[in-house]
Amino acid sequence: MTNSQNQQSAGTNDGAPQIGDPRFSFAAATHAVGQLMEATPASAMGNSTPCDEFTVKQLMEHLILVMRRVAVIGDGGVWSTIGEEPQDDGWVDSFRSAAHDVMKAWTDDDKLQQTFTAPWGDVPGGPMIWTYTGELAAHGWDLAQATNQEFGLEDDVLQGALTAIKFIPAEGRDNPEIPFDPPVDVGPQASVLDQLVGWLGRSN
Repeated sequence: MTNSQNQQSAGTNDGAPQIGDPRFSFAAATHAVGQLMEATPASAMGNSTPCDEFTVKQLMEHLILVMRRVAVIGDGGVWSTIGEEPQDDGWVDSFRSAAHDVMKAWTDDDKLQQTFTAPWGDVPGGPMIWTYTGELAAHGWDLAQATNQEFGLEDDVLQGALTAIKFIPAEGRDNPEIPFDPPVDVGPQASVLDQLVGWLGRSN
């Protein structure tokens, strides 16, 4: 069995995902981002973020969108049926409700091997969850930067997400249709989170 297969199938006899299972890492990122959202004051909603297209409020709405899409895909639905929904409050409740739906939709281990259609193409469930974990982590970093909060995830939790997110090529970032700046070299001693956000063109 390859390392990728191990990462996609790791679990326990009682069905609870363990570290190495993309659902474990997705849940860890979800928890950390949820805490950030809960601690974000209303006064910060208009703040700009490292993701130029979003204010803090818009980033919170985007995080809810991401969570809802992961749930819909796992339930066999079509990701494009879920769009951005502006909210004036209740972001944390919406995020956590959608996270609960994700948990239910991805309980079946077999889904990690099945092919689903994501916004970037047809991919197995396991790599897709790793990629969405990377997106959650990157946007958690964005939210922390925009609101002067601390944010971190353990290297072993994010390693699979870093590997998956590198499907985004380093070349061609000058294309206006590519929503990422050129990769930032953060050095070999950087945390996996810093490597991940660096690959997506962000820097401290």
